[in-house]
Amino acid sequence: MTNHVKNLVPLLLGVLAGVGVTQLRAGRDYEVAKPSENIRAAPEGRHIGTLLEGATIEEVGRDGRWVKFQLEAWIWGPSLEGYQSEPSIAPRDDAEKTTPVLHTKERLPRIALSSHLDEVRELIDAEFGRFYGMSRDPDLNQVQIRFRVREIEPEALERRQMRVQHAVLMLLADDVEFESLRIVTNRPDGSGEVGAEMVVTEVDDIRRVDGQNLALWRQLTRRSTDGGKTWAGLE
Repeated sequence: MTNHVKNLVPLLLGVLAGVGVTQLRAGRDYEVAKPSENIRAAPEGRHIGTLLEGATIEEVGRDGRWVKFQLEAWIWGPSLEGYQSEPSIAPRDDAEKTTPVLHTKERLPRIALSSHLDEVRELIDAEFGRFYGMSRDPDLNQVQIRFRVREIEPEALERRQMRVQHAVLMLLADDVEFESLRIVTNRPDGSGEVGAEMVVTEVDDIRRVDGQNLALWRQLTRRSTDGGKTWAGLE
């Protein structure tokens, strides 16, 4: 890691249980393999945050099965006690050409998404089903929400999918950039794996529907009932 990147990006330190990560490079980098994993201040210590599946960390130490790590991250300055704005400084010409800065930018949406994980989990568990996970596909610029439902009518599942899209968009819109939102569930009769039923709607269309107009939502949404093998709806 270059000094240039260190100056631009603060380092987040914490520990993760070793069972929640996949090794990328021997003794150094790991990727979170579970849908989410807690960050703790020390082994078995205080919970200080959450990482989502796919987040990359750098190992700096170990204690048994606990991995001490550092992570490049950003936080909104006005949320910090004692924060004061500083005048903007134009980047150096050589800074603009530094490859690690681009790599850092790729990580930012994932970190922003993780800051809303608890809110989304509470929303789903309280009103819509059993929360299974949240992720972002950078290639599709798409956020995915996964949850399980108990036996309900097919139309009730559609209304639930529509309302979840709208509610999640309202939670994420100010912090996470994405173009579409995918809802992934089991079948409305309560059977099957989470992943059997999928719907995808563009963000602009979710705003138009406003979580209320089911007929319009059906027109603007792509649907799959076989785990994404075939799709119906908007072309």
